Order: sequence, then C-alpha cells, then structure tokens
Amino acid sequence: MRKEDITNPKFVQERITELRIARNISEYKLSKDLGYSKGYIQSISSGKTFPSITALYEICDYFRITPREFFDDGSAPDSELVLNLMREIRELPAEEQYFLYHFLLARKKKKIRKIKKP
Repeated sequence: MRKEDITNPKFVQERITELRIARNISEYKLSKDLGYSKGYIQSISSGKTFPSITALYEICDYFRITPREFFDDGSAPDSELVLNLMREIRELPAEEQYFLYHFLLARKKKKIRKIKKP
C-alpha cells in the first residue's frame, strides 16, 4: 500500500470497480445492498463523490476484505481462495496453525523431491 492511495480518488474508484466486477455485482446492486441511494456507487466510480471512512469500511465488509487488503497496491494480488484461506487460518488455535504450516512445508519438500527424480 502506498500512502497516497488512501486519499487518491482514482485509486479508490478503480479498486471498488475491480472488486465489484470480479464478483459480477452491478453498481446499482452494491449501492442498494449497502443501504445507499441507487446511484451512490456510480457517483464514486465516476469521480463525482468520494466515500466516507464509514462507507469504505462498509464496502470492505461487503467484499469480506480488510481496509488493508482494499488499499494493497495489488502488485501480487491474492486470489479469493487465498484470502479465504488466510481468514480461516487466523481463526484456528495456534497449535493447529503450527500443524498446517509444517504440513505445507513437508508437502513442498515432497514435491521438490519428486521433481528432482529422473
């Protein structure tokens, strides 16, 4: 996340549009689902208005992402699956997180061994 993204209307417009299109949600539907007037998201997308902090939190919540994920610069965007996995893992007890981590490391090493075999 670049500091200037937080107050850059163009970034916010494009990010909302990107999230919306990725989930096949119209501007109208997003506006109504959030409880705003039917043209609210369109007015943000067109640059006529800038969402309040509250609205940005509501938009993030709607897309099940954190504000940090919203403002991530996207240089290597995580897929929906990866984001869901991260959320699920965060909710696990530390012992289970540790188990998963070592399971994945072992699986990775096993794959590498398979590739090296002639």
